[in-house]
Amino acid sequence: MDGLHIALAAALALVGSAQAQTPALPAPDAVEVSAADLEKFADVFVALQQHAKRYEADMLRVKTEDEARDVQARMQEQSVAAVTMHGWTPEEYVAVAQAISADPALAEKTQRLIDLRQ
Repeated sequence: MDGLHIALAAALALVGSAQAQTPALPAPDAVEVSAADLEKFADVFVALQQHAKRYEADMLRVKTEDEARDVQARMQEQSVAAVTMHGWTPEEYVAVAQAISADPALAEKTQRLIDLRQ
């Protein structure tokens, strides 16, 4: 699994609890993804990667399940903040991620944009 697909899976986890409380997202092919959306997605993706790296070390140091839940909660909170800072809700980010994942051409374009930012 390449980095983009791993991140898309992480994006789905980002709103796991939020999705349970909101209406279903539109089908991935129902979401129109513009060039600006791809740019924004790449920006958010890189921000989320940076957050994940910061918390990775914390997760390696946890000794109890409570500590692990605390780190995961802080990471999710920071991830949601990163998404909203870019003007999207977590649900919008996930919808775009799903649309990108469903379209190999969009996924390739997005991967190039992400690569340019790293």
